[in-house]
Amino acid sequence: MTEISEAARRLKELREQAGLTMRSVSEALGWSLTRYQHYEDRYKRRFLPFELARELDALFSQHGTEPGGVLQLAGIEQGQTVTHRREPVTPRPSALGGAQSQRDLPVIGAVKGGSEGFYFNEGEAKEFVERPANLKGAFNAFALYVDGDSMEPRYFAGELLYVNPNRPLTKNCFVAIELSDGQGLIKQFLRRNDEEVVLHQFNPARDISLKASDVKRIYRITGAGEAG
Repeated sequence: MTEISEAARRLKELREQAGLTMRSVSEALGWSLTRYQHYEDRYKRRFLPFELARELDALFSQHGTEPGGVLQLAGIEQGQTVTHRREPVTPRPSALGGAQSQRDLPVIGAVKGGSEGFYFNEGEAKEFVERPANLKGAFNAFALYVDGDSMEPRYFAGELLYVNPNRPLTKNCFVAIELSDGQGLIKQFLRRNDEEVVLHQFNPARDISLKASDVKRIYRITGAGEAG
């Protein structure tokens, strides 16, 4: 069994103290169940992402847990002032030329229902995250959340993937595929020709062949991390 962090174990305890199921929590967050399960069943980092901890602390405290309990799992000590909800702000270029961390990378993949995969957002991004160093200057870069377990152990549900549309595809690189109907998939790229695109998934391990006419775009994934 995969070892998880103390933060993940404690998160489960607090949720159960609040009398909530994982499904009810995921619905309150607007997430798929598999995305939330990642933070209780597979999460290995020392601290939870701050934004997630803030949302869960507000939710759990409404059901009887001590306010601030979940925030401690993000490294926020008791008594430290934290605003529980903020209005979304469209990021603007920094006058300091990037000397300060800035959340300007759009998350454009949205999970719908509990199905495998995701759908590309239409219109404006609903969330912005901090841009990693390898995407500085890539103005069309974006991020996606993993849903489902088809690419474990490479990528887990709930992880954030960074995408650079400018990077060329190479055999065995990892990609986000946008299908003609707007659906998205995370797979390993093997090859393509005029007739088909051949991909690989890890869980269960198998090759997948898609008609080239069904594939709208293929984007190269350049990294992964946790939203914070």
